Amino acid sequence: MSATGPEEITAAALASFDACPDPRTREVMRALTRHLHAFVVDVRLTQREWERAIAVLTETGRITDEHRQEFILWSDALGVSMLVDALAADRPAGATESTVVGPFWAAGSPLRGYGDSISEQPGGDPLWVHGRVLGVSGEPVPGAEIDVWQNAENRLYAVQDPEAPEAHLRGRFLSEEDGGFAFLAIRPTAYPIPADGPVGAMLEATGRHPWRPAHIHVAVRADGYEPVATHVFDADSDYLDSDAVFAVKPSLIKRFERRDPDDPDRPAGVAGPWFSLQTDFVLAPAPVGL
Repeated sequence: MSATGPEEITAAALASFDACPDPRTREVMRALTRHLHAFVVDVRLTQREWERAIAVLTETGRITDEHRQEFILWSDALGVSMLVDALAADRPAGATESTVVGPFWAAGSPLRGYGDSISEQPGGDPLWVHGRVLGVSGEPVPGAEIDVWQNAENRLYAVQDPEAPEAHLRGRFLSEEDGGFAFLAIRPTAYPIPADGPVGAMLEATGRHPWRPAHIHVAVRADGYEPVATHVFDADSDYLDSDAVFAVKPSLIKRFERRDPDDPDRPAGVAGPWFSLQTDFVLAPAPVGL
């Protein structure tokens, strides 16, 4: 018999996956269908609203390219990215907490040397970032890759800014024998997530702001350890309590210390006031078998 009522339509859609050969795919698709149908019934979605939803998804695909990932932005802005992160996180006490990667990471950042600057053009207040990569037992982790990326003084990441060099404010570093690393960045600024597309329209329609607190992205990986993608947030930034993508965790908030021009620890090439950030990254051991 044809499925014509809401319950029959849902039952038929669920049954269509019965022959799926992969158990996990079958489980995910049935759950997706069940929850999606329940949502439609719960809000009594109208034909006009359904058409608008299709248009929004179409526009999301149209605006997404190699420099902009609007689907990730949807995931971030709806809290899904952080929910997936929370469900996956099972690190031991003391390990650096993870958070969203975000839509502005790009592969192929240049490998730079200890203490090098990640700035490819002038601008911003100098920020000396230094610390160690450690294991949860306190052991140094030499040879760890520390991938960093941040926004510029104009609030844009290099992948957003056609005027910026491709490698501007991006770089990869290797920790030394004692786990130490250091690089020269700039103090990041709070910035709005891209609000000129479907996600921005949603934020405006729902009375939400698009702002993220100032932070630096860091992803750390090393043989024998579980990789972590995280942020370091500026403790003096606005929006720490209302991050548009829900990514702030108290353990990731750090003080960016202001230093004077004549400070004896001033990094080479820095003139005028500067800032210092001391932060360690603590890695959990890789799960057995990985």
